[in-house]
Amino acid sequence: MAKRILIETRSEPALFTLFGISCHLKDYRLTFLLNKKLDLEFMKMEDFTSYSFYFCRDDDHFNAYFLLGNRGQDTILFPGLKQTDFILLVEGPFKKNQKDKLLENIRNIPNVLTAFEIRFETIKNHEAILTDLEIHLMNIQRELKFKYSPSKKQEE
Repeated sequence: MAKRILIETRSEPALFTLFGISCHLKDYRLTFLLNKKLDLEFMKMEDFTSYSFYFCRDDDHFNAYFLLGNRGQDTILFPGLKQTDFILLVEGPFKKNQKDKLLENIRNIPNVLTAFEIRFETIKNHEAILTDLEIHLMNIQRELKFKYSPSKKQEE
């Protein structure tokens, strides 16, 4: 009789750290100050549904940063976090001392009222939002590839 070998195809889930930021700043002003204070380079991306969306990659520490506005035109992305204006999602390994330094730097930005770490367990439907965010990023990457792909030269 032939032996069956079952192979697990799921990979390890990505490591995410979630932060909340409460402030009276517009999204573009906050990202400018975050870039300056944290030495990052956030770029404005296509909005995530009706929420502002910025992205930055830190290759030195193997992290990706996603800044989402928590307030849309008439809705809140995370209804359980009504007092939070922005959500900072960090993908990749993130040590405790890095978290503490990041929070301290964000709190020192003028007009930032507070910054704090959010536990995923406290958020309803966080898996659905992460899935939607991943699909949104794939669509953006596909559009960028299509937009900037080298064109073929026509021969005469």
